[in-house]
Amino acid sequence: MTAQIISALPLPFTDDGAVDWSAYEALLARVEPHVHGVLVAGTTGEFPALDDDERLETFRRAIVAFGADRVIAHIGHASPQQVIRLGHTAQRLGISRMATLNPYYLPADDDAVYGFYQAVTAALPGVDHYVYLFPERTGITVGVAVFERIMQLPGVRGVKLSGAASEELEAYAKCLVPGQELYSGNDATLPFVMASGGSGVVSGVSAAFPATFAALARAVDASGAEETKALQDTVENLVSLAGPSIIRLKAAVAVNVPGSWRSRMPMAAIDGALATELSAAAASHA
Repeated sequence: MTAQIISALPLPFTDDGAVDWSAYEALLARVEPHVHGVLVAGTTGEFPALDDDERLETFRRAIVAFGADRVIAHIGHASPQQVIRLGHTAQRLGISRMATLNPYYLPADDDAVYGFYQAVTAALPGVDHYVYLFPERTGITVGVAVFERIMQLPGVRGVKLSGAASEELEAYAKCLVPGQELYSGNDATLPFVMASGGSGVVSGVSAAFPATFAALARAVDASGAEETKALQDTVENLVSLAGPSIIRLKAAVAVNVPGSWRSRMPMAAIDGALATELSAAAASHA
């Protein structure tokens, strides 16, 4: 299987909180030649701060740059009704690949989590559904037993494992049925993911360093041990530098994609020394 890099794109905002659409389009154009697809309006895209019209606009513009087949639209919401409403509109845009974050904020047991995905997949036939697990952000850990049930639902194409869920990748991988895909949200683990039977990584950091991530994917596919090791070391360093926060990632992206790369959601700022380090790294991987 070819090692896949799916870029999880950040979204640029101006000082007054508006989306900087020209910078977003410039990022799409920069990333497109290097990655296999994009995940749009996910965690890195600050989806909780977007209204549905804004999310749909991120989908539309991604389709123009990548084609609908290479776009995974994140349609996660707190309720299945909202997920389904957004999913139907995304379908009308021509998108057939959609990711849905597991239920969040309020507690939910295994049956509630399963029922959530059962309702979404039943209401959106013809969609390739990607289950998106991120326990640190949702407050809910989806265990292996219920995950196995979810993966047997009609239309479920794959899974993205982020945070603590990515650390259990091998256990989740055993639940896949033939033809399903498994992606890790841990940008720094591509060789491990592929060796474990996965499909690749969904990577926010690749938005700032797309050519470097693409080179690693090619090396993994070619089974070039020395080249893979060198590129893997580089990627691990970049993930350590730019990966811990969206603010860091945007600082790196801004070096090669001019625009207003503010965030709409409150987050901790970075100091001048770190900003300088991020700028130097991004410039050296232009």
